[in-house]
Amino acid sequence: DIPHGPEILAPRDGAVVDRRGVVARWAGVAEIGGIEISGYRAIVTREEGSLRILSVDLPASARKVTIPREFLEPGTEYKLEVQSIERSGNQTLTEVTFRAR
Repeated sequence: DIPHGPEILAPRDGAVVDRRGVVARWAGVAEIGGIEISGYRAIVTREEGSLRILSVDLPASARKVTIPREFLEPGTEYKLEVQSIERSGNQTLTEVTFRAR
């Protein structure tokens, strides 16, 4: 069973955001056709310079996670992936990129 990927609501793809207040938000995935969402995983990756990854596992009720300002560097681009995870472990992700200021 493959779940739908979540719709990322914030930050918007290509946005420039203040690193002191980044909250990743997404719309929940509807449980249809017997597919039950057991949780979400938010992954923030800095690929410029040395690789840096923040990964957070969240319950199915979660719709947001705060990205610590200490993780983000001004002028740097990041990739945000949010994965919907089905109860057997199958997952589908959606991604956006953003730049911290």
